[in-house]
Amino acid sequence: MKRILIVDDSPTVLAQLTGDFENEYEVVTALSGAKAIEILEEPVRDGVCFSNLFDLVITDLNMPEMDGFEFAAYVREKNRQNRFTQVIMLTSEKITKEEARRHGCVAYISKADKPRLLGMVRILLSA
Repeated sequence: MKRILIVDDSPTVLAQLTGDFENEYEVVTALSGAKAIEILEEPVRDGVCFSNLFDLVITDLNMPEMDGFEFAAYVREKNRQNRFTQVIMLTSEKITKEEARRHGCVAYISKADKPRLLGMVRILLSA
């Protein structure tokens, strides 16, 4: 089963997205970028890093302490050492496609456009 890490400082958003994806994918959530990094760095067994086991990351842009761009940059840096984990930026702000890509995201999607998010996740995880 493919695995998704969802990072958002809103418990409501995390619950909604978990409900949207849990029937098709294994979903892990984090309330902050720092907590997500803890999850990604947690050794599982035999020295294998947990980040090797995620197929997709969805992160909010506006979070306290570490914003989504900083978190996406962390994932991008880890991608140099591990397999490529795609990141979708979820935001209610206006950002450009170029800005999202510059920060290592394959896409950015408005929080209000849930059908587009659901479709993009299915496309990215269909392989």
